[in-house]
Amino acid sequence: MTETTFAKVEGLKNVEKMLIALGPVAGFKALRGGMMAASKPMFLAARANAKATGLAGYDSDAMSAAMARGVRKDNPNSTTLFIGPNPKSKKALAIYNSFHGTDHKLLRYFHLVEWGSIHGGAQPFMRPAFATTAHLVVNSLAKEIGKSVDKVKLKYASQ
Repeated sequence: MTETTFAKVEGLKNVEKMLIALGPVAGFKALRGGMMAASKPMFLAARANAKATGLAGYDSDAMSAAMARGVRKDNPNSTTLFIGPNPKSKKALAIYNSFHGTDHKLLRYFHLVEWGSIHGGAQPFMRPAFATTAHLVVNSLAKEIGKSVDKVKLKYASQ
């Protein structure tokens, strides 16, 4: 089942002009800062939902601790924001391994919690977080990037 969310975003042309004016390095820093700030509500909701699954076998504390956000530049014209469990989270691995008496180096089954498998039903934690916060994140994106542009301008102006 595919879920679609629509949102009207205004002000991105002005944001794009500000980012271009900063140059590629400073522009990416400003874009990353704005995306991280705008995505915080979704990240916090996903982490709370992961904790609330109450999974004993796949420890909800480990899943909650593994929640991460990141921004990467795919190419000069594309930037990706990632929100979800980090399978290499040291904190999550420590929680999981101490709870289960194991020595795993990677936790790679978070998607089975979200979507379910033949061994257990789905216990979504990312999709509800997206559904409840998507409009808030999208609506604040241009404003947060604008704030981040101002911060980066101040930083580079003082150098």
